[in-house]
Amino acid sequence: MIKAIIIEDEPFTANRLKRLIEEVQGDVEIVTVLQTVKESLDWLAVNNEPDLYFMDIQLSDGLSFDIFSGFNISKPIIFTTAYDEYAIKAFRVNGIDYLLKPIVKEELEKAFKKFQRYNPQPFLPNLQEILKNIANHQTVYKTNVLVEWRDQLQSIPLTEVAYFWLSQKTTHLVGFKKEAHIVNATLDSLENEVEPTKFFRINRQFLISRASIQQINLYFGNRLKLSLKPASQEEVIVSRDRVPDFKLWLDR
Repeated sequence: MIKAIIIEDEPFTANRLKRLIEEVQGDVEIVTVLQTVKESLDWLAVNNEPDLYFMDIQLSDGLSFDIFSGFNISKPIIFTTAYDEYAIKAFRVNGIDYLLKPIVKEELEKAFKKFQRYNPQPFLPNLQEILKNIANHQTVYKTNVLVEWRDQLQSIPLTEVAYFWLSQKTTHLVGFKKEAHIVNATLDSLENEVEPTKFFRINRQFLISRASIQQINLYFGNRLKLSLKPASQEEVIVSRDRVPDFKLWLDR
């Protein structure tokens, strides 16, 4: 079992990363989530060093690089950040990969492959390759979804989409005007392609727009039950493991 820690000062981002790690790599145990340089140094002073670090660069009380001045980190690090200006410095301190936010599953999978390839052997990252990838990286979210309608193709703006839902292995789009279309895409791919502040994956079946939420009710099993606009054919339940992230998402 790979023991890892997450150092990230945004709870929503940390919880999302934890969920992605669990989906991508089943043999990873997230030992703890730390939010500041001080908290990280305090934890490292009394605990065994993990096998792998996931480390945001900009923390609320400084840069994560400050941790290295107080603790001799010897294990590999996967850095996460919304900015690429720290790339070279990151790879001078045990960095095996550099993930730009918002982190997507495919990039995380590549990072784990690098970890498995280099661990436990020492490694020297290819800085030129990494910097080239960073320079080419630009997050562009979908603004429209292409659907088939009769004998035509239609491009529907995401501002008109209330939610996507999965039924019998088919992804459906439901608009605010109650129109419904079949989408030739999985919920997994859509989740990574839409603006994360506007859409949230509440369970395996539903990816909903913030604007579609009419009412939120407490539900048994520490879950939440939603009333959407327009109404769904099925009950809309926020799964228990996603309730904390959902609450943070609503509060953003």
